[in-house]
Parts: sequence; structure tokens; C-alpha cells
Amino acid sequence: MRIHHDSAIPRRIARWGGSLLAVGALALAAACDTNVTNPGLVPDDALNKPEAWPAVVIGARRALADALGSASGTGGQALYWGAAVSFEINPAGSTGSFGIPPDVQGGSLGDQTTSADWASSNQARYVAEAAVRRFKRVMPDTLFPKSLLVAQAYLYAGYANRLLGENFCQSVIPVESGDTLTPGYLGSHTLYFLRADTAFTNALAVATASGKTDTATTNLIRAALAGRASVRADLATYGQATWASATTDAGLVPDTVKFLVPYSSQNTDQYNYLYWARAATPYRAHTEWGTFYEGYYRTTKDPRVKWDSTGLKGDAAVARFGGLVPFWPEAKYSATTAPVRMSSGYEMRLIEAEAALVAGDTATARAKMNLRRTALALPGVTFTNPTEAWTALETERGIELWLEARRLGDLRRWIVNGVPGNPPDGLYRANTTDVLHTTPVETMTTPVARSLCFAVGKNERETNPNVP
Repeated sequence: MRIHHDSAIPRRIARWGGSLLAVGALALAAACDTNVTNPGLVPDDALNKPEAWPAVVIGARRALADALGSASGTGGQALYWGAAVSFEINPAGSTGSFGIPPDVQGGSLGDQTTSADWASSNQARYVAEAAVRRFKRVMPDTLFPKSLLVAQAYLYAGYANRLLGENFCQSVIPVESGDTLTPGYLGSHTLYFLRADTAFTNALAVATASGKTDTATTNLIRAALAGRASVRADLATYGQATWASATTDAGLVPDTVKFLVPYSSQNTDQYNYLYWARAATPYRAHTEWGTFYEGYYRTTKDPRVKWDSTGLKGDAAVARFGGLVPFWPEAKYSATTAPVRMSSGYEMRLIEAEAALVAGDTATARAKMNLRRTALALPGVTFTNPTEAWTALETERGIELWLEARRLGDLRRWIVNGVPGNPPDGLYRANTTDVLHTTPVETMTTPVARSLCFAVGKNERETNPNVP
């Protein structure tokens, strides 16, 4: 990806945050003149002014939302395609507008399909990291180390790098030389986790140095701790960090804390894409029919994986299912503005549970897993041996982090590193009476192996001479 200096920032901010800069001026103009001239793109220098700094941070947040999945034609689909490949959802119709492409339905996340995902996810990383570089260049030396805007930019950089690490097969990180970035080389996806760790650490340091103790600052600090705990758990699975470093951070995050990335109803390209694809206005592109989550919710009514029963069918025939299928859409996201959760206190409890299993402490693991289930008045998990304990943990993470662009990363780290357990894996297709089979008809490995990660985009391979 050839990116130099901060040239991409003005274009993004002009789309996402530039209107904030013009609000006051337009209000004054409207009082005496109803004619308004579109000023065009915001000049780069305008973003160096203090009044523009909040818009720069909002741009970083919006870029992250775009990478997760928005209705923009250029946005990524890490959440949507990852959910389809890992059987969090099933296709229910179209393969074009807001549908699931045939190759993704078949389990492939190859480079031709993932170019937009690669571009938007790296854009999210770049926009946040470039915001930090800009602030460092233009803020007074006394302000930068304790500015909450800097802390927020670091936070979004951390989550963008985590998104890349958990969802993409390899890394390509531009080489920094001053304010100039030159094309990078293929590397391990775990490099993104290391960058995320650094960004979360910096967010935590800056927010703490601000000296503020208000709710917003406290939540920012907890989000940084939770984000860092999650990437340290990833790194620990790959043998590049200790589980103690993950649980130390996790222990500082209360159960009910959560950090969300919002969407907007103002424009279609700012909608939550996963919701819009099943909003029945008119798209009915995915369903919970035939998934593990269909049967699990039907039995338990666990609100974490709620879906809606309708008398409708999907919006087109699905070849792999032999025709139209029941339209039973997920109900986690119920509006175009529905935010995506990036971290939560209950995820921290599952990190503590996983660390306990690594240490052979199944009793502590069970207690940590059951905290959330007790809060929801659900029966606790039970197991009689380590394999069953790991299966319970992997199932709980699948339920707790459902439809949050986390499942591919989990499956990959467990499978690649030979972690015990048999998590829910595969399509449990219903028969004519809608009673689910007890064995899957397709899994992540059969009849053909499914992708465990998104490929580096074809656009990167065609424009970066360092990437074969």
C-alpha cells in the first residue's frame, strides 16, 4: 500500500468529519444568505488547527466502523464475511447487493474477494496512526502526552490493528521514515497484535496522564485495558506473551463495562451493514436457520444470540440448500445505528477462564465462565475433563462474542496451536420438520477446508512491489 505523509487523512475527514468544521460558519451564513457554496475537500493544513482535532479522531472511529462493515460501496466486511465463513450466519438469498458472494458461501476468503476488506482495514489502521502522528507534530509538547484526543486516536489504532491481526492471514506494514511511509513486506499476522499492544499501552498512558477521573476518561482507560488484554491473550496463544499479562489487564475491567463503535442513520453508507443486509427493506440476505445458534437459542433463550422467527423466506434461492430457506434473522443488531461491541468486561472473564485452563485450573475456569451465565439466569456450564472444559470455554466465547468479528481469530488461534476442545463448528441443516440434525453437514474442514483468515488483498499484491 503506497501511502505517503498524511495525504489520505484530508479526504477521509472531508467525508466524515469535515462537516463539523463548517457547522458554525453555515449557521452564521444562513442568518443573512440562503445561498451555500460547497467548499470541497478540507485542506490538509486546516486539520492542524485545534478546532479540527475532534473531527480527526471521529474520522479514525468512522474508518474503524467502515472496516468492520458499513453499507458504503468501498467499506470492508470483516464482520459479515467472517460470520458467514465461520457459520455464525447462513446465506438466505442474494449474492449481489448486500448478499454473501458464492465464494464466501463456499468458505473462501481469497485475495480477489477481500481487496475491499484489506483496503478498508488498513485504512482504519492508517487513519488512526496518522492522527497520532499529526497530533505529535502540531500539539504543544506539554499537551500531547496528556491529551484525551491523543488517547482516543491510540485506542482506535489499537482496535484497528487487532481487527487486522484476528482476521487477516498476513501483515503488510509500511515502513516509517519521519512522516513518510513506504511500502512494506509480507509478515506474520501477529505483528498486528504487537502494534495493537503498543497502541493500547500508549492510550492507557496518555489517558492516565491527563489526570482526569470523569466517567468518559475512566471508560477510555478501561477500553484500553480490555483491548490490550484481548491482544495479549491472542499473543499468549501464539507463545509471544504470558497469560499473566493478559489477566492482569483483564482483572481491572469490571463485568458490565463495554466499549462500542457506533453507526449512523444519516446516510446509507454509514449504516450497520450486517443489520441492513437482513432488515427486510428489502434485503433478507442471511439467516440463523441451520446454524448452531438457531438450536442453542431455541433451547436456552440466551439473549446473547437472539434471532427472530418470521414466516418469510430468504430473498433468493440458495443453491447449497436447494432453494429458498426460512428467514430467521439475527436480532443482536436491530437498527441501522446499532453499534458493534469491541470489548467488554464479560470478555475479560472469559480471558481469565482461558488462562485458568492453560494452568490446569478447571474450577476457576468454570467459576469465571458462569459469572455471565448466572447474571443472565442461565444454567451454568458443566464438564468432567479438560477437553470438555476447553469445549465449554470455546463455546462460551462463540456465544459471548457472536457477530463481533472475533470468531475467525479464535478458531484460527485454537486450531493452529493445537488447543484442546471441540467448539461448535459447522452447519446444522434443518430437515423438513425443522428439527436440527445432531451432526453437521459441513464444517470448517469438510467437505473442503474453509478459510481461517482473510487473504492479503489483490490490490496490495498488484500495487506493492514488495508483496509477491
